[in-house]
Amino acid sequence: MRPDAVRAGWAHADNAAAELRSAQGQVPDAAGHDLADLAATLADAAADLDGVLRVALGVLEEHHGGVEDCIRDFLTTDGTSAGEFHGLAR
Repeated sequence: MRPDAVRAGWAHADNAAAELRSAQGQVPDAAGHDLADLAATLADAAADLDGVLRVALGVLEEHHGGVEDCIRDFLTTDGTSAGEFHGLAR
């Protein structure tokens, strides 16, 4: 394993997480305001969207931590832990 290459790959996940956080900031606007009959539907959809964003961010954060745990194990064991990445088994 090349830790630098793994971390470089995770830069894409970090970028995705930043985009998801940005989307979270826009959810209140997606809920709509003063739209009469559509207000309740849009508010419900915005709440669903917020939940999806939270789950996606949680998955990215959990796996990012697992990858870092694996890299740490790999480095502290001089590569002998290859193939036994317990941080990703969760």
